[in-house]
Amino acid sequence: MKSVKEVSMITGITEQNIRYYEKKGLLSPERNRKNSYREYSDRDIDRLKMILLFRKLDMPLAEIKKLLEGNVTLDEAMADQIRRLKSEKEKLDDALEFCGTIRESRLADLDVDACLERMREKEKAGSVFAKIAEDYTAVVKSEMVRTFSFMPDVPCGTPREFTDELLKYADQENLDIIITKEGMSPHFLMNGIEYRAYRTSGRFGITIHCEMVHPEDYIPEGMSEKKYRIYRTLSFVGIPVLGFFTVNFWVFREAFKSWEGLLMVLIAIILYTSEIYFVYYCYGKNFKG
Repeated sequence: MKSVKEVSMITGITEQNIRYYEKKGLLSPERNRKNSYREYSDRDIDRLKMILLFRKLDMPLAEIKKLLEGNVTLDEAMADQIRRLKSEKEKLDDALEFCGTIRESRLADLDVDACLERMREKEKAGSVFAKIAEDYTAVVKSEMVRTFSFMPDVPCGTPREFTDELLKYADQENLDIIITKEGMSPHFLMNGIEYRAYRTSGRFGITIHCEMVHPEDYIPEGMSEKKYRIYRTLSFVGIPVLGFFTVNFWVFREAFKSWEGLLMVLIAIILYTSEIYFVYYCYGKNFKG
């Protein structure tokens, strides 16, 4: 029998993901009667390796569970996965074809209206462009649960004050909360999700930041971790920069005519992005009051 740390080293699967698979019912290790720690058998390790194999084939966890529980045969599971992968390939082929078409044009000659019309037609046919909007919406909703922050009414200089402010916030937002560990870095359950909290001090006062203990549990169903990271980056940096360019388009158009102007634009983008990053992470997304 092996510990979760040993199993993680053997399989290459993180301890967090192993716990996640257990939560999803894909794995049921025994517990040590003396200390209640999970203990993994060779059969559990083989099962984890099998899960890893099918996840690398981009098979959804729900389908992997059906396969491991014998509800579908390997042949049936592979046939379904081949259909899913072919469907994704068709969507990617559409996007690649569209990129190739645009690449052949100059920016000044690009017919934006025609491109948008073609995208709408693709969206109606279930192309990748509609999927992007759907995925981005799912990521934004997940981020609202993954981490949040607020400004307390008091400095939270003691564990008691910290706890009181968390309880007050939950009450104002109509959320169910259970404090599981008091302190200056408290842990709590909010609507059944485990969080830890900490505080920072800045120009506008004290901010309490709350983040999931196991954020990997809340990646939208069917979305890979890599895609999730891309959409998160887009929401933090890409959208603000795009908005900055849109608002200042006429100013930048003149600046692009010389290398000095381009340098100034680059500096402006860096400063703007840094400020967005600073405000977002230091003062949080959800201010109270």
